[in-house]
Amino acid sequence: MWHNLKLDNVSGIDKTVAEFTVWMVGILPYAKMKIKVCESQFGSYTGISDVRIKRKFDDGYPQSALGDGDTIEKALENTIKNFNAMLKEDGYEELTPEDIEYSEWSDF
Repeated sequence: MWHNLKLDNVSGIDKTVAEFTVWMVGILPYAKMKIKVCESQFGSYTGISDVRIKRKFDDGYPQSALGDGDTIEKALENTIKNFNAMLKEDGYEELTPEDIEYSEWSDF
């Protein structure tokens, strides 16, 4: 099983187990974003958004939302909650194309 692989020069392996399209009409300039969920070799799950918000209180540095959990669904839920928290922290009610950046296409 891939969880148990031990290979020279490899510090860890993650498996992409799900990709979701999340619709946020009225919030996102193009209405949707993708969230990718990966499973670690230890059985935990992490989600990441392809939309990166240019953070107002971090010199405009673009940041993806992250979320973890013990299931795919929990990682998805926590990623969306963290995305919403970032919106609230920065005072965004809706995002414009100038407020966001997308992750590299090869990451998704």
